[in-house]
Amino acid sequence: MPLEIKGSVEKVTFHNPETQYAILRIKTAEDEELVTVCGNFISVSEGEYLLVEGEWVTHPKYGRQVKASSYQKLPLPTREAVERYLASGVIKGIGPRRARQIVEKFGDRAMEILEKEPERLAEIHGIGKRKIPEIKKSMEGQRELKEVMLALQSYEISPAYAMKIYREYGKSSYEVVKEDPYRLAEDIQGIGFLTADKIAQKTGIPKDSPKRAAAGLIYLLEKMAEEGNVFCPYNELLSRAEKELTIGKEPLLKGFASLFERGRIALEHMPGNGDKAVYLRGLYEAECDTAHSIKKLLGVKHEAQQRFGEIEEEDLLWSQKELRIKLSEKQLEAVKRALGEKVFIITGGPGVGKTTIVKAILGISKEKLKREKVLLAAPTGRAAKRLSELTGEEAKTIHRLLEYSPREEGFRRNELNPLDADLVIVDEASMIDIALMSRLLKAVPEGAGLILVGDMNQLASVGPGNVLGDMIESGVIPTGRLDEIFRQSAESLITVNAHKINRGEMPYSKNDNSDFYFIEKNEPESALKKIIELCTKPLPARFRIKDPLNDIQVLSPMHKGVLGVANLNRVLQEILNKREHKAGHNIKAGAHLKPGDKVMQVRNNYDKDIYNGDTGVIKEMKEGEVTVDFDGREIRYEPFETGELQLSYAASVHKAQGSEYPAVIMPLVTEHFMLLQRNLLYTAVTRAKRLMVLVGTRKALAIAVKNSKIEKRYTALRERLTGALSC
Repeated sequence: MPLEIKGSVEKVTFHNPETQYAILRIKTAEDEELVTVCGNFISVSEGEYLLVEGEWVTHPKYGRQVKASSYQKLPLPTREAVERYLASGVIKGIGPRRARQIVEKFGDRAMEILEKEPERLAEIHGIGKRKIPEIKKSMEGQRELKEVMLALQSYEISPAYAMKIYREYGKSSYEVVKEDPYRLAEDIQGIGFLTADKIAQKTGIPKDSPKRAAAGLIYLLEKMAEEGNVFCPYNELLSRAEKELTIGKEPLLKGFASLFERGRIALEHMPGNGDKAVYLRGLYEAECDTAHSIKKLLGVKHEAQQRFGEIEEEDLLWSQKELRIKLSEKQLEAVKRALGEKVFIITGGPGVGKTTIVKAILGISKEKLKREKVLLAAPTGRAAKRLSELTGEEAKTIHRLLEYSPREEGFRRNELNPLDADLVIVDEASMIDIALMSRLLKAVPEGAGLILVGDMNQLASVGPGNVLGDMIESGVIPTGRLDEIFRQSAESLITVNAHKINRGEMPYSKNDNSDFYFIEKNEPESALKKIIELCTKPLPARFRIKDPLNDIQVLSPMHKGVLGVANLNRVLQEILNKREHKAGHNIKAGAHLKPGDKVMQVRNNYDKDIYNGDTGVIKEMKEGEVTVDFDGREIRYEPFETGELQLSYAASVHKAQGSEYPAVIMPLVTEHFMLLQRNLLYTAVTRAKRLMVLVGTRKALAIAVKNSKIEKRYTALRERLTGALSC
């Protein structure tokens, strides 16, 4: 292992500009000794900070010195960099407040004091002598990490991202960032192209570099995917790239060629318009695999039907008697077809009996057809829990069903190791994006039946695709459409109004002994005041709202503005959680976490088995770590992981998909004009179980109800299912 010398150049004793050979005197960072270092150094000046690799040699005249084999320039750690590093929580016993005190007390010598004279920390009020050994031990274990994190501060990389970079690249972190910062966007979750691009500009990479063009094209495709698109038309992508990246066509074409050669993208000629579709490779394969799997399942004989026999009329009569219900003709037909088809979709709005049908299917499958292996699943933990409560059977998230293991091979259940099942029933199928549907279908055994249950009129999945809608519209998959509202559900204005909204009709509101209210407020500030009042004052006993924190969910169409998610969260946190802020736990939208806060996970974390949209309450905060209670499961977050959380006193309607709440409050004002859409309002209303309150203007409500224009997503699953495109 080569010797490493790190320190500042005190003197350039000799330098040959032709050969770049130089002799330097370097003051080491560790023990402040002056060491002679010789080797080839390009434009090194006194005062610069170097990391030199080499070996000790003995010169016959000048004695012992280091012969350098390689070197890199490192930025000098500033006071701000040191404070950010110490405040990051990587050193146990030191948080943001202590970091500030240490830097204020010791100034430029802060790191030196910590490393060489840690006992002097006792000079700071509140740091006892018993705490110092713990800090010292933690410092000793973080020496390499410290150097990397301090070095990365010159590129304005936050400690949280610096930690992730270090975990990915180790001691080579600084060198990787300097040589190819665009790698960060590929390798590090949470670091996107824009951050990598800022770093690249600091390292001198030109704006028209093909490397930048390639990274920028991937960024735009990922941005399109975040908007729900599976692909982007070639000409549109080229146009957006020229505009957003401010880059010419020639380097963009080189970037395209590079991405195609490396297998990062796929191109598909679209039928009819002559344009090409540009896919991220993973999404292309997911769409093709989904279509292929459906066709394969539909083409296989229903082995379960052969083994267990066909459903009889007496089975339908038995299920109604057992469930103590009367099924309508459409429901009876849906049950019969669902048990007779290889793949079947059940779709319809609230109150039409989707859950009743699932119960009937479960009962007949197990008791009459003797299909013992029936599996239930849903996309989110809350949706799976609700399905389990409604059916009395175990239901899992799709990830759990497929036995996802992030540290091993990913999804353990796949085409080579399919699910052990006779029948698979998946609820809230409208939430499933193209990538997850691909994985699910691969794991369904050829001998099993598959039933997808969902409401195609709700918002499409957060992830890319319009999977349930494309499946239904293709006409390839047998589908049962339910539209009759049953008597008990018809007594609820929540259900009645959801269907009225879906038909483009204004909802009916009688603000008296109802479960659906419209409260007119013409100004955003007065609407906000009313929402606060509803969240803090006791609601009538008939709604059974005992815990406002957990039972009331505020949903907003947008993130910004007085009635946007960010501001609603700040205001409601202040009102509903009176605990003091813990300094340094800064998260999204400028908010600060506190014990007792209602929070939401905002990205899938497979290691923790927590997924985008899961909500919980902060139980404890200690030394930078945050513990969140997710429905009885306590999940611990390290300081650099808290960016995965956001306050959820208020949430976007998209984030509420798959969840139900005792009470939902939603602002509707004309400031939300761009996002006032029928399917968004419909989805919000169908999230409420006991109480739905709209607060705002009738004009905004009318805009939302009448606006049935849904932004078209770029998907081609329907074309692949119908054969217009190959798969």
